[in-house]
Amino acid sequence: MTRQTLAAAATLASIGAVVSPSISAQQAAMGELEEVIVSASRRVQPINEVARTVMVINQDILAEEMGKSSNIANLLGARVPGFGAPTFIDQLRTQTLRGREPLYLIDGIPLAFNGGAAFAQGPLVKFDSGTVERVEVLYGPTAIYGAGGVGGVIQFFTAEAPSDREFELNFRQSFTTYTGADDPLDSDALSWRSAIRVGGTIDRFDYLLSYSYDAQNGVYDGNGDIANPVYYGYTDDDSYFVKLGFEPGLNQRLEILYSYVDRDYDSPGYGVEVTEDGFAIADESEDIPSFRYRGSSRVNDEKSFFSFSYLHSELWGGEFRFQAYTREDDIREPLVDFRIPPGGPFPDNYQAVKSDQSDGVRLQYFRPITEAFNVIVGADYEEQDRDAVAYVYDIGTPADRDFVVTEPVNEGQFVYPFKLETLGLFVQAEWEVSDRLRLSGGVRYEDAEFEIGDGTLLFEIPPPPVFRQGGSGEDDGYAYNIGLTYNLNDNLMLYGNYAEGYELPSLSSVSRIIPPGAPLESDEAIEPQIVDNYELGLRGAAGNFSYSAAIYYSESDFGQNFIYDPVSLLGRYNRSPERNYGGELVGGWQPNDALTLTASFSMTEAEFDPEDTGDFVAQSGLEVQPWKATLNGSYVFTENFDVNFQLLVVGDRDRALDDGVDLWEVKGYEIIDVGLNYRFDLAGARTLTSLQITNLLDEDYLAPSSQSYTNNLAFSERVAGAPGRAITLAFDFTW
Repeated sequence: MTRQTLAAAATLASIGAVVSPSISAQQAAMGELEEVIVSASRRVQPINEVARTVMVINQDILAEEMGKSSNIANLLGARVPGFGAPTFIDQLRTQTLRGREPLYLIDGIPLAFNGGAAFAQGPLVKFDSGTVERVEVLYGPTAIYGAGGVGGVIQFFTAEAPSDREFELNFRQSFTTYTGADDPLDSDALSWRSAIRVGGTIDRFDYLLSYSYDAQNGVYDGNGDIANPVYYGYTDDDSYFVKLGFEPGLNQRLEILYSYVDRDYDSPGYGVEVTEDGFAIADESEDIPSFRYRGSSRVNDEKSFFSFSYLHSELWGGEFRFQAYTREDDIREPLVDFRIPPGGPFPDNYQAVKSDQSDGVRLQYFRPITEAFNVIVGADYEEQDRDAVAYVYDIGTPADRDFVVTEPVNEGQFVYPFKLETLGLFVQAEWEVSDRLRLSGGVRYEDAEFEIGDGTLLFEIPPPPVFRQGGSGEDDGYAYNIGLTYNLNDNLMLYGNYAEGYELPSLSSVSRIIPPGAPLESDEAIEPQIVDNYELGLRGAAGNFSYSAAIYYSESDFGQNFIYDPVSLLGRYNRSPERNYGGELVGGWQPNDALTLTASFSMTEAEFDPEDTGDFVAQSGLEVQPWKATLNGSYVFTENFDVNFQLLVVGDRDRALDDGVDLWEVKGYEIIDVGLNYRFDLAGARTLTSLQITNLLDEDYLAPSSQSYTNNLAFSERVAGAPGRAITLAFDFTW
C-alpha cells in the first residue's frame, strides 16, 4: 500500500461532529450513515467499527477556525463537545476532556509530560498549528495508548505532501485587529501571521517544508480596554516544519518529521534590557499592569521534536509500524512581578527556567487472523527528564527605575526535578461476530520507574520552604477494555464499552504533599490512578438528519484533586476517590448541497471524597467545565463564495464554590462568530480570501480560565477580559 493509497484511505468526509453530519445529498435522501475513516485508534478503520465516542475535525473546519486564531486549543474548546471552553491563553487551564486530562499526540508523538498539560505553556504551542490537516478525538481512557490520557486521546495529524505534482507553493497572510481599539491599525492592536509552504512528490520521494512567523500583539476586551498581558498576546513565534518521506520498496515507507518553534516575549510593562551585568530596569507602561518584564535577550522559549518512522503494510500478512522520537522544551520565562498579596508565598520577582526532555519508541503490529478476527500488539517506551529552577531578583518598587540588578538574591527549585521511565505493552483484538455485531477488547501492561531529586522549593505551600529529600520508586499495573458495536439497521448503530485507564500522578505536584523526610516510594500520594470508565452511545441517520448521543460514568480511588487553601489563597492536591459522569449530544442537518447545520450539547460533572469518608463534594472548576452548547452553520452561495457562523453558549457552574472547593463560580456567556470565504484565480494562483469576525456582538465577559482568578488576591492581577470583537482578514495563494 503506497503513501498515496494510505493518504486516500485516511481522507475524512466529516466536518467535525461525533457522527459526521456532512452526509452527501444522496446519502441524506437514503438516510444512510456515512463511513468516516479514523486512525487515532492506532490503525485505519471506519468510525462505525469503533466502540467508543469518536470525533473528527477535518481540513475545512480547521481552516475556518484557524482563520480566527492560530491557537488550536481555541478550536478544541469551540468544536469538541465535553472539552473546556476556549481560554485564549497558551495554557490548557480549565480545559479537560470529560473532566479528566487527555493524552495529546501529533503524528504519534506524545506532547505532554508527566505533571499535566499546562506545564511549560501547554502542549499545544509545541508546533505550528498551520501544519495540522485533521484532528481526531477518542473519548475515555484507552489501553491502546496508556501512559496517562485517562480522559481520552486527542491526536493531530500533519499535512501530507502533494502527491500529484513535483512542486507546489502555498503562501498565507492574515491580519487580526480589534474594533474596540482606539486605532485598530496601530501596532499595539494589530496582529499578523505569515506562512509559506512548499511540497511535492518526485518519484518515490516526497517532501513538505514550511515556515511561519506569528506576531500576536495586544488583545482588547468588549469594553475596548487592553486585556492583561500576563497570558494574552505579545509573543512572536518563528516556526519551522519538515516532513520527508521515501518509499524504498513496495508497501514500505520511511518518514522523517521535524518541528521547531522559537517564541519571543514582548509583553508591555517594564522595559528590560539585559546586559552582561544583569537586568537594567527601564521605563514602565502607564496603562498596562506591570506584571512581566519584556525585551530580555535572556528570555527564550524553544520547543522541538523529531521522529523517524517506518511502515511496512504487508509484512508477514500484516502491518508493521515503528517510530522513534525525541522531544525537548527549553524555557526561560519572563521575569514576573508577584508582589500581590504582600507577604504571600511567592517571592517578589522571579524568573523560572525550565527544561524538559523526552525520548521514546513505539512499535506495533496489526494482523488479520481470519476475515472476521484481527489482532494488534505493540510496545511503547519513553524516558522523561524534567528540571525547573527559579531565580529571585530584588528590583525594588515600581517607582525605582534607574538601577541595575547584577545577581539573583535567591534561587531554588521551581518544581522538584525528576526522571521517569515508562514501558507499556498492549494487545487488542476485534471479532466481527456477524454483519451486525462486532466485539473488541484488550489489555495493557504499564510499568513506571521514577526518581525525584532533592531540593528546596521557592514556593512552598504553606510556607516556609523546607528541604525535601528525593527518592525513587516503581509501580506497574494493568488496564483492560472491552467494547461492542451493534448495527440495528443501516441507519442506526449502538455501541458500549468498559475501559480502564492507568495514570501515574504528577510527580512534581504530589511530592509537595508528602511530609519532609517521608520515603517517597512508600507514600500513598504516589499511587497510580486506575480509572474505570463505562460508556453507552448511538450513531444514527434519518432522512437528511444525522445524530449521535453518548453517556458515561467513570470512577477512580486515587484521583488527583485540587482544593484551594483559604490561608495561602493558593491550592493543594488531594489524592482521594473521584467520580465523573455526563454525556454529549450531537446532531447535523443537510437539507441540500448548500446548507449545513450542526448542533451539540455536552455536560460534565464530577465529585471527589477529600477525607475518604463517603462524603463527596464538587470537583474544582479547574478540572470540570460547565455545560456547553454550540450551533454551527454554513451556506454555499456559489462554488466560489460561502458563509459560516458559530454560536457558543457556556453555562453557569457554582457547585465547587458552594462546597468550599473553589473561591469562584463560573458565570455563563454567549458568543457569536461569522465568516465568509471567496475563491478565485489570481496570477495563476488558486486564491482564497477569508474574513472572520469573532465575538460579533462585542460581548464583555471572562473566560472560565480567567474567572478562576476572581476572588483570589494572590492572582488578582491575572483577571483579564476575554477578547472583544476581532476581525481577521486572510489571503491564501497556491501555485
